[in-house]
Amino acid sequence: MELVDPDFTGLFAPSDEGKYRVLAFSPAVRPTPGRPATPAMTLNQYQSFEAGRLLLGGLLEIEEAYDVTMGNYLELEETVLRLSALELAQRRPDDHFDTARRSCHRALANLLSASRAFQDHSQRLASSIGDSNSDLDAIKTGFSRAYDGALGYRFMSALRNHAQHYGVSVSGVAHMRAATGSSPESERHHVTVTPYLLLSDLRMNGKFKTSVLDETDATAREGPNGETIIPIIPMAREYIAGLSSVMAAIRRLYADRETAALNMIYSAFYHYSGWFTKGAPVGMHVASASAPDTPATYFGTDAHFKTMKLREVNVELYLLTETDIRQ
Repeated sequence: MELVDPDFTGLFAPSDEGKYRVLAFSPAVRPTPGRPATPAMTLNQYQSFEAGRLLLGGLLEIEEAYDVTMGNYLELEETVLRLSALELAQRRPDDHFDTARRSCHRALANLLSASRAFQDHSQRLASSIGDSNSDLDAIKTGFSRAYDGALGYRFMSALRNHAQHYGVSVSGVAHMRAATGSSPESERHHVTVTPYLLLSDLRMNGKFKTSVLDETDATAREGPNGETIIPIIPMAREYIAGLSSVMAAIRRLYADRETAALNMIYSAFYHYSGWFTKGAPVGMHVASASAPDTPATYFGTDAHFKTMKLREVNVELYLLTETDIRQ
């Protein structure tokens, strides 16, 4: 993230007198000549730093909640890949099939729980790190847009309530071996592992959203025993792609304020210490001037650097629903 003003002109005005004092810097620096060893900070400046601290910390919490969701999604995909390798290389005993179902159910249940936590945390934090209800409204709009934009998102939202209050999230796992090729010379074999839900299981739950069930019915297919099934993985990918778009919108929502908070800290650090290295985390320990023995408050950019690492890993997944896993 580039600084708005690399020279820090006009971003921070040092004060001769103030209600707060900067006690220490992180990393520790030796103040240059002409700059006070314990610089003053006005009440307004302190409050602006406090608002920035809440903002940067809140954005990190949102990213961490989203990262947990992504971790659980990857566990679901990895579970299916592992089962595919087992199907490829070994003949499994009969009890393996129920073990496979429970493994997929556990991974999917964790994903549904984590995604709900991400939704709740992001909306709660919007009420504490923003200036008005507009941030909360914008985030709610993002979730609503994702809900309206994909059947997979609507289905997984309804499935979360079903799994929490009524039944399991995976009815079974279909294992299939098939040959491809037009001749014996070109023939190859592939295996498919498909965690699924029985449409009949969902219909038995009278509280499962009817409109979503009707939409799902139109895309269901025949299962291994002739029953109508709903494959889980395509729905999960649509769901994660929708959550990814929500996360991208949250990042855009706070981008300008995040930059302003960072620049304020960088500017103060530079003016007080005379030292600055672009791209390195910095911080200040600030305490009341009238009660210097009270605990100091830390204002720094550490949370931002942790946030940036998560953003580098969890990029927007707009191509997820158009990508298959092949070897």
